[in-house]
Amino acid sequence: MNFIKLPQLVDRRGKLKSKGTYSKRTTSITHRVWHHSLTKKNLAGSTADSFAVYHVNTLGWPGVGYTFNIEPKNVINTPNGKRARIVYAHDIDRRTYHVGNSNQFSLGICVAGDYRYDTMDDATLASIAELHAALVKDGIGKYDKAHNEMPGYSWKACCQYNYRDAFDWKGSKTPAKPAPAPDVYTIQEGDTLWSIAHKDGTGGVQVEDLIKANPGIDPTKLKIGQKINFGNAKEVIVQPDIKEDDKTSNSGDETIRSIQKTLNSRYGTALIVDGFNGPKTKSSLIKALQTELNKQFNKKLVVDGKWGAKTNAAIVTVQKGAKGNLTWILQAALYTEGYNPGSLDSIFGKGTESAVSKFQKAKGITADKKAGKVTFTKLFAA
Repeated sequence: MNFIKLPQLVDRRGKLKSKGTYSKRTTSITHRVWHHSLTKKNLAGSTADSFAVYHVNTLGWPGVGYTFNIEPKNVINTPNGKRARIVYAHDIDRRTYHVGNSNQFSLGICVAGDYRYDTMDDATLASIAELHAALVKDGIGKYDKAHNEMPGYSWKACCQYNYRDAFDWKGSKTPAKPAPAPDVYTIQEGDTLWSIAHKDGTGGVQVEDLIKANPGIDPTKLKIGQKINFGNAKEVIVQPDIKEDDKTSNSGDETIRSIQKTLNSRYGTALIVDGFNGPKTKSSLIKALQTELNKQFNKKLVVDGKWGAKTNAAIVTVQKGAKGNLTWILQAALYTEGYNPGSLDSIFGKGTESAVSKFQKAKGITADKKAGKVTFTKLFAA
């Protein structure tokens, strides 16, 4: 096999965390499916070893779900230059979990990184291109697809990098954009509530929201073909219910009231839902931000609702194309400061970009339309 000869490839078959073995394929591989890890590429957890621990301990899978894991944080010097390490995790003939009912004929390849924020470096691009060329030469697969281009997963924000740019792609250079999360989702092979929601939440939806939206469901015993309610979960997290007496009230701002309800339901704050922006609402938004920085980037902040040097230092840049809870927090903070981003939909689109730019100009800071340390400090520290 040509892929075995790649100098940046490390054979870790049988050496990663596991709990049993995957069964053998009964059909040949037709698809090479590209994933990302949604973990910042330089963090300690952005390795095949960490993915295996997560897949086994949290998802309950027999082992890591990807046959090949590309690690940008581990660069290897090869005769052809610097390359990101490729970890070979399973025999090609093993039907690993990564694309549900398509596992049987699909080969999983994961590039570590959160490409809403990370940039794809040359060493990683080269490893993608060389692995792809070797697999093609070996006759392993005929088609290349992203996770969200496989049946039933159009709503998945995976992968966020453009794998087409890394090799001689014959079709459109434009990746398929994720569709909205469905109202009802049918469980596929290997699915768990954790893999469905993923670490940052699908469309803002996290595991606890899916559990609330599906009373009586056993999260550990999902069955293939079982239907779960996604729609109610979206409402819980994105559009909190408004009580009838709130609808008829003339006091307060309806959107701020919605923000306060979301903070209460998602982060356990105890705000009075009155529709008025004040110190407690701002403090709750800071708590939410600290919580997400800890959860997504392992920042280990004290969640106290106070803006300080440690919180400022932990900020990551949120920019156009970003999706999830950090974007929602940014949108909510902008709105409470009088800069309406439009729908608080957890998606950094044109409305959010425009609101960020207007806020930056008003505060006399560089209007780059990105929310980084300076922008977040102006939002929360004043």
